[in-house]
Amino acid sequence: MTRREDLRKLSEVLELRAKKLDEIREFLSIPPEADDKDVIRIMKWWQETAAGESSVPLKLKTQANRLFGKFKSINDANQQILDRLQASGKRGE
Repeated sequence: MTRREDLRKLSEVLELRAKKLDEIREFLSIPPEADDKDVIRIMKWWQETAAGESSVPLKLKTQANRLFGKFKSINDANQQILDRLQASGKRGE
């Protein structure tokens, strides 16, 4: 990909990432003021604590796993694009 294509793809991925974070905020009833790091921290805490709780319905756990998995794959794509952009910037120096 060219640098321009990477930047366009990064913009798309960042938009998807923001939407997915909003879904996670809504799913876990996190206030909209919480920043991305707080949402991710709460998401990880929920996975570590609620995943093992028998009182949490299986359907809810499944929804959470699916939502968190989608977020992780979007986040991974975001990092790959950033890595490519960084590498292409170093080559251009």
